Amino acid sequence: MVLFECLPNEVLLESFIYLDTIQLLRALYGLNVRLNRVIYLHFEAHQFSFQSLPNEHFDLICHEYLPCAIENIRSLRLSHEETPDLSEILFSQYFTLDRFHRLQTLCLHYIKSLGTLMKITYQCRNLQFLTTLKIIADRHGEKQTRIFNLFDNIWNIPSLKHCNLNGIQKKLIVPFQMSSVSSTIEFLCIQNVKYGLQALFGLLLCTPNLEHLSTTIGSYTANDYLELQSYTMTSLFVSFDVFPSTMKIIFEKFPNLQHLKVKINNTYIDGSEWQQIIETHLPRLKLFQFKMIFEFMPNIKRDVQAEQILQTFRSPFWIEKHQWFVRCRWNPSNTIKLTIVYTLPYAFESFHYSNEYCERSTDLAEKSHRVYEHIRYVHLHRIDAIDSVNDLNPFNIKFPKTIHVTAHIPFDNTFLYSNQTFNEVKSLVVYLSMDTGYYQLQLLIDQMPALYSLKIYSHNRVHASFFHLTSRSVRRLDLTRCSLDGVDYLSDEECRRLIDSPMGKQCEVLFAPLSSRDFVLDLIHKMATLRLLVLECYEDPKIFKYCKCKNDELLEWLHHQLLTTCLIVRDQTSPSKIKIWINREDLISNCDIIVPKDRGKILRSIRSTFPRLFRKSSFYQ
Repeated sequence: MVLFECLPNEVLLESFIYLDTIQLLRALYGLNVRLNRVIYLHFEAHQFSFQSLPNEHFDLICHEYLPCAIENIRSLRLSHEETPDLSEILFSQYFTLDRFHRLQTLCLHYIKSLGTLMKITYQCRNLQFLTTLKIIADRHGEKQTRIFNLFDNIWNIPSLKHCNLNGIQKKLIVPFQMSSVSSTIEFLCIQNVKYGLQALFGLLLCTPNLEHLSTTIGSYTANDYLELQSYTMTSLFVSFDVFPSTMKIIFEKFPNLQHLKVKINNTYIDGSEWQQIIETHLPRLKLFQFKMIFEFMPNIKRDVQAEQILQTFRSPFWIEKHQWFVRCRWNPSNTIKLTIVYTLPYAFESFHYSNEYCERSTDLAEKSHRVYEHIRYVHLHRIDAIDSVNDLNPFNIKFPKTIHVTAHIPFDNTFLYSNQTFNEVKSLVVYLSMDTGYYQLQLLIDQMPALYSLKIYSHNRVHASFFHLTSRSVRRLDLTRCSLDGVDYLSDEECRRLIDSPMGKQCEVLFAPLSSRDFVLDLIHKMATLRLLVLECYEDPKIFKYCKCKNDELLEWLHHQLLTTCLIVRDQTSPSKIKIWINREDLISNCDIIVPKDRGKILRSIRSTFPRLFRKSSFYQ
């Protein structure tokens, strides 16, 4: 530890990047004045995250660390996903957002209550330095008027420039009903609210200095007209569900576009039409990326149609002037004659992969586009054996930056031995069609050293093989749909096997359907690392949609059994689910003499991550 304290500030700050908020504070805060100052410097440049916290650690942060660090926090993340009602509890400790008066970036993750979001964004109106706001992974089914009240709050944040509202899941064509105008917002992402052209017109009026827009446009009338022309917009990412004529109306209103990214469903525009649109309306366009999903014409061979499509993208405009190459991809065995046509390299975040697909491209150097670096979400489906291995073998495809994988098992083992790079994957969802698939599931898990979350869907009950799965990194298990028929709950024996299993012993977050309330107590008391239990109980009347009982008997029973050791809430958007946030230490009453038990463990982790920094000879050279 003495050598670690002697390291220059720059080296300490670099090492802090590899620790999350709670690890850093519990390991190093309070050791001496200098380390405290370096920690404050770290939070001026990096995020202070309240995500995935144990109950007792949250209390420790609020009482010991946050009051001292709050002046230095520039970036804050609040997440309800693994910390139920976190923002409400934080505010109840008098840490309202106006106290983070130097805050520049705020990320709100999985906050389901629109009322909570309204309260948070209203407080943001007092933050003079807040330039970035992100609302991600939420679900809101509120009335339109309340949605636009939320927008009004956001548009009144005085210095806001970057705004990501992709977490607002309201897939309706809505009018834009805001009264506020923001002259500061330059970058806006709002993919899950579908606009008509009049709503887009209203959005542009309320955001006159917008430079980048990422949105979804839906229109079911050919007579829609966009009244406003925008000269500030230089970058547009748009998903379309409109008539082709409406698309042309939109493009002609943004003459200064330099980057255009387009996703189109159920419509096809060939290379000649795109060329005419670009040459006529988008003279400054430098980067053009698209994905079009549509159906082949009936009674014509698919490979013939694919060649006809690609031929329209082989003109000098595409190949020589811009070097924009295009690939056509289709499944010859699928009765639905869907095809996907997209620019290379693939520029979108999600991708469905199966080696059943056939592909053709306008790029002769096809091998150069087998690495999909932009993809974050991969769906693996129907991966079958192949006869030979060559440069165009679909198994040579790589997903180096993928963070989420959905896989249908079983599939051909060759795929797992084809040098796949799943080093960044944090989340895995698996559909098991037979019990023998657990062997392949283990092989897949072994390819994912950073895997944190595992969710299993199965046609049968949880098989005995599940309890033998191993992973050094998995800390979150979701078994709520371990049987696809939705009627099976974990039995007493299965709960005991889960507790004693390798993954059960290290599990921190568990989603489980339980046949009896008594098993709740067993899981909480015997799974030593468990900090959040999200359960559905067969004895709970709330699992039946027709139940209108006024009292919440199960919730009252849990409160009585667990007393003050846990925070217990019912999920308001999914009433059959109860969340239990577990507090394993009574920290509050002893906060003046707290010595973090895991400080030595975390320091050993730092030492193993940076071994050379702790060798005296190399340090002093």
